[in-house]
Amino acid sequence: MELALADQARAELLRFRLMERGDIVPIVAPPWALDSARGECTTLVLLSLPSTQFVVHAHPWQGLQRTFASAAGAFQLTRCGKERISLLQVFVEMRSPRAVVYPLAAVGPAAPVPLVQTLPQRETGPEAPSVEPGPLPEREPLEERLRRFQERARNAGASSTESALLPAHGYVRLALAPGCHRLLATGQDGSPPYQLLLAENDDGPVERLPASPRGDVQHELCTALGRPLRVSLETSPVDAARRLGVAHFPLPSGLPGRFGPEVAELLLSALGKSLAPRRLGPLVSSTLGAQGRTPLPRTLLPQTCYLAAAVVLRGTSQAVSLGVRAGAMNAEATSSDPALGPHVGFCTGRSGQVELDVEARGLGLSWLLSVFQMGPARPESP
Repeated sequence: MELALADQARAELLRFRLMERGDIVPIVAPPWALDSARGECTTLVLLSLPSTQFVVHAHPWQGLQRTFASAAGAFQLTRCGKERISLLQVFVEMRSPRAVVYPLAAVGPAAPVPLVQTLPQRETGPEAPSVEPGPLPEREPLEERLRRFQERARNAGASSTESALLPAHGYVRLALAPGCHRLLATGQDGSPPYQLLLAENDDGPVERLPASPRGDVQHELCTALGRPLRVSLETSPVDAARRLGVAHFPLPSGLPGRFGPEVAELLLSALGKSLAPRRLGPLVSSTLGAQGRTPLPRTLLPQTCYLAAAVVLRGTSQAVSLGVRAGAMNAEATSSDPALGPHVGFCTGRSGQVELDVEARGLGLSWLLSVFQMGPARPESP
């Protein structure tokens, strides 16, 4: 990289930074990098491992982009003239669990060659061009759509399915057992637009789900306790053929109920709702935490696989990230939906040492991290 900057008046490697996920550190340009006598352009290069992800925040300058994402663990930015004032101070925000970032600064009469020419192995490839997708294919008949919906649900492990006519007036009453329930509302092509309304009773809150342009609504809800559900339509008084398909999935065995049904439902959503494992192993760890970053080192059974999930209990959430490092394995998951917490599966090595960490961004947050033992791992090669 230093050879690629050889045509610059001056180029130096700055102090490297060991960063962990959530760290935000400044990269201060040295005074010589902004010296007009050396050149009109200042370049900042940040390098790390190709698997590293970080975000760069430049000092705001009118009309200029201020936030950038790394590509394959690398980033290069050149600004010339007055615009390079925005490089007086740059912040790097680490998104990967842990990595070392090497910053380089250079000043010269013009920008150096693009980073993809200097480090072709970091080239992520061209973006696919936008093309005209063509007309939508003809839809299957209404009954065939319902049949396929039910068939897919049974293949995914549904315990039962049912269907009903959706009237323009009135409602369909469902009795939901504990578990997850997939809903499909669909109608004939050309039917008037509508919204699907879900409520437990006449006086309770109503959830409104707008139909797609093709007249479909797909939704899934999970409940830890049995509950009634009224399904109705908000549409024009014109009669149209619409049907409701429902697929029922049981609760995973081993889902803990010690924290109450609301927390159980949050945990089920974090585990993937109807896609959650049918059987959960023993709950080996439960940890409560607050907003910010919380490291959680653990000693677990060696060569054993686990499943960890984080849920937001209260507060206003912007994003929740869950990271794990076990030996040479790094994994992380992030959720910006407060109703869908992140989950990560991992296996321990011979030592059983694991570094978990939760980063919660928002206001007044509290969260719960649950770790389930799922089974033995494949033995490591000697």
